[in-house]
Amino acid sequence: MYPSVFNQFLTMKDAACADFVESEILLQKAKAAQAAEQIRLQAMKRQDVSASAVTKANKITNKAKSFSRANIAFKCNYCDGGSSFEQVGFNGVCSDAVIRNNIEAEKRTWCTDELCGCLKYHNGEIDRAALDKLCRDGELVCYESQMLRDWRAYAGVYRSGDRKGEPMKLQQVQNNSLCVLTTRAPGSTEPERYIFAVFLVDEAYEGDNREEGYVSAKSRYRIKLSPVEAHKMLFWNFHANDNRSDVAAWSSGLHRYLDDTEAVQILRDIAALKAGTDDEGLASEFLSHFVTINGVDINSVPGKNGALIQAGITK
Repeated sequence: MYPSVFNQFLTMKDAACADFVESEILLQKAKAAQAAEQIRLQAMKRQDVSASAVTKANKITNKAKSFSRANIAFKCNYCDGGSSFEQVGFNGVCSDAVIRNNIEAEKRTWCTDELCGCLKYHNGEIDRAALDKLCRDGELVCYESQMLRDWRAYAGVYRSGDRKGEPMKLQQVQNNSLCVLTTRAPGSTEPERYIFAVFLVDEAYEGDNREEGYVSAKSRYRIKLSPVEAHKMLFWNFHANDNRSDVAAWSSGLHRYLDDTEAVQILRDIAALKAGTDDEGLASEFLSHFVTINGVDINSVPGKNGALIQAGITK
């Protein structure tokens, strides 16, 4: 308790001793004030560090969520549901032959999933009428069977690895992005992948931990290609990988991001392909609308230079 007791309870009678005790009391107060200041400074430092961490985290979060707009291409399993002279399919359940091919030969991931209605039909668990009814009633048979009915494309879920079952996200697609739908016929190779439809995105959902991302369109800017037209729109004439740009290889993943140059090249070729058809006006308007809203100088867009062209392959 020394020397604080001399503050209130005790008095030193000897003058010299009283002066000494007074100096001790002042020293004690100085040390207490210094200690209090140290505590205050340490508390401020902790707050600064915490605030810095929050700021850094916010910057990281903002960076993670800040993407420049990109266009997107989807890799779709071949689906001849609703096929005609006007469209490849993708508007109904596949024919029995394609179902058998996708399950037995191609072993497509969803087609061979135990939850897939087509596999249940293939295994005799339900009949064809029940399978078709599922699709008509809006039940999920597969993404492809409803793609040109709803004009919506999904990012999908991870089917293997540590993230199996988790939904995929679409982080760079926004309104006014171009969506390009691609597929390849049974028995064909990747260089023969073709574009069968395009649309201007007017609804984009990035996705979260429960639902995969998707893009869709309700506006008039939606074009589907006939089988003859589609086979002239080879995807790898327009797109090339960063590595080995002369090789047509999609590898993993269900979607690819495209820049505006590739998007304009695709729309430009579709407009040329649709000349003289009922879709000529729409295709031309689509191209003009896309370059206008996205600020693209169409005169500066070069000719296409995809993997097939870089490899010297012309089809």
